[in-house]
Amino acid sequence: GNRRHIPKEKKDLIVVMANHRTPQELADITYISERTIQRVLRNWHRTGSTVKVPVQAGRPRVLTALDVNFLEGLVQRTPDIYTWELRRALFLQTGLEVSKGTIRNAL
Repeated sequence: GNRRHIPKEKKDLIVVMANHRTPQELADITYISERTIQRVLRNWHRTGSTVKVPVQAGRPRVLTALDVNFLEGLVQRTPDIYTWELRRALFLQTGLEVSKGTIRNAL
């Protein structure tokens, strides 16, 4: 199709210019389609932002970055530590009960 990326800065400028011009006039000035101008303005009115924030893809993570850093620190201090020991330490530290597979995948 005729899709092209429009930088956020340009979309923000469209919102400012929309106070004084119609979407058709903005389309003529910016060489962006009127439909795209309307879409940018609609996003801004609905969300306060000119760009859509994507929903996080995939399965929600069980471990936070802080949890993974904790586990990595344990492995650095004790390289021959077992997965079950990591699992127990994580539970004692955070209260999280995760599988050994989750720990293996995180590391």
